[in-house]
Amino acid sequence: MYEHSDIGELLKKVDHTSVVPLHIQVEELLLNIIKLPDYANGKLLPKEIELAKNLGVSRSTVRQASNRLSEKNLIIRKKGIGTRVNKDMITTSLDSWSSFSKEMLEKGKTLVNFEFELKSVKSDKLVSLKLGIDYDAKVYKLSRVRGIKDEAMVYFISYFHPKVTLKDSYDYSRPLYNIIEMECGYYAEVSKEEISAIAADEELAEKLNIEIGEPILKRERIVFDRGQAALEYNIGYYKAENFKYSVELRR
Repeated sequence: MYEHSDIGELLKKVDHTSVVPLHIQVEELLLNIIKLPDYANGKLLPKEIELAKNLGVSRSTVRQASNRLSEKNLIIRKKGIGTRVNKDMITTSLDSWSSFSKEMLEKGKTLVNFEFELKSVKSDKLVSLKLGIDYDAKVYKLSRVRGIKDEAMVYFISYFHPKVTLKDSYDYSRPLYNIIEMECGYYAEVSKEEISAIAADEELAEKLNIEIGEPILKRERIVFDRGQAALEYNIGYYKAENFKYSVELRR
């Protein structure tokens, strides 16, 4: 019996008559496999020679596809052991949202604030538009560089609606939206986001300890309370090698 019978149906989806190159189809197959709970939680992926035999393709085709996943930092190969999903690749599903703190806590990671600054500023035109407030209104601006151990992973800049009053004395090791709920009395319910890819400029390179020009995932979000009033406008700059987004669309 095939050792990986749990993916038997997936293996039937490679179409040798399709105009789509086989290595692209196999890459898509591998992407579907690593999303399965057992593999996402550490089960070794099928061996390349085993996959090639069951798919009726060459081993080089499977290797080409798996190389792509390795380059994207989605899988890790260990000689003499096998290939597993890279658990340190943070995955956020776009059918739900959470804070970076929550995402990391769910993975058992200890967060570190490498930089932290909270100050009161006057809102510029962009912030005023995003939060639906008057130009030059006083708002709290929170800037943080966060990560794990000795690795900076993300640079956040947040602007809060004037009704959200933050204090230096709050414990910012907690998830931000828990603080807003417990200390300010507002429950964050909806997040509207825009995601884009950019190249690191000098400031971002310095903040995240990377080279100028390296890829950055930029995420802009407006967070709303239960009354659909804006609470926060946030810009997050993520090191691309550590993050990916998954999207599931339903008809």
